[in-house]
Amino acid sequence: MDIIACIKRVPDTSEADVVKIDPSQKDIEKDRLAFKINDWDEYVLEAAVQLKEKLGGTLTAVTIGPKEWDEVLRRALAMGADSAIRIDQDVSADDPHIVAIILDKVIRRLPYDLVLFGAQSEDFGSGHLGAMVAEILGIPHATLVINLEAEEKKIHVQRELEAGTLQSYTIDLPALLTIHTGINQPRYISMGGIRRAMQKELQVMSLSDLGLSLDALTPMVKLEEMRLPPKGKEAELITGAPEETAGQLAKILKDAGIF
Repeated sequence: MDIIACIKRVPDTSEADVVKIDPSQKDIEKDRLAFKINDWDEYVLEAAVQLKEKLGGTLTAVTIGPKEWDEVLRRALAMGADSAIRIDQDVSADDPHIVAIILDKVIRRLPYDLVLFGAQSEDFGSGHLGAMVAEILGIPHATLVINLEAEEKKIHVQRELEAGTLQSYTIDLPALLTIHTGINQPRYISMGGIRRAMQKELQVMSLSDLGLSLDALTPMVKLEEMRLPPKGKEAELITGAPEETAGQLAKILKDAGIF
């Protein structure tokens, strides 16, 4: 089975003291942030590697971004990808439609039975990209996949809806899936795997290599402004001996009309 895994690099805001909007009001300040692979994409790579180990075939990791994005491709190679492709274009501020057009051009150049995306990204979280690419490619797709089993020419999947409702599908290949967290446990990457990944060659392509130009890439959605949500009420910390704090808490609850 030939698999393509589309992955991305995102800023890590989990340990940031304060997230600030930059002067353009269309992005966050990233100068002091660390970057990492998108959380959902870890599960994408693990699912892809497990399928390759079971069924044979190839795994190609693809990303779109500047040279700094090579690190997520190296991680994919260390996990078990056979090859990696980076489209040398910064699309971090572009809408999913533009990214989907670029990925369509890349994917069509490669042999594939299955294309995998994360269910969403940690930065924008729209969840649109995978479905858009499937529509442009003209292949069936399923989103929010939490279980999958592949066989020749078909793949069986379960996807999770609201309130824990599950749907089961059998889909003819080639197909595209967006993978949810929890579908597996991403493997530990050894130092040996990292060293081997650093020695592998990455394929770097430009938009012109794909027959595209920026002028031909028209966004369907335009970001007008980014802003932080208003602060809610601050928490009140109660200190002191247990009998004192219990009395203070009872008074607060009584004044609030809770009892």
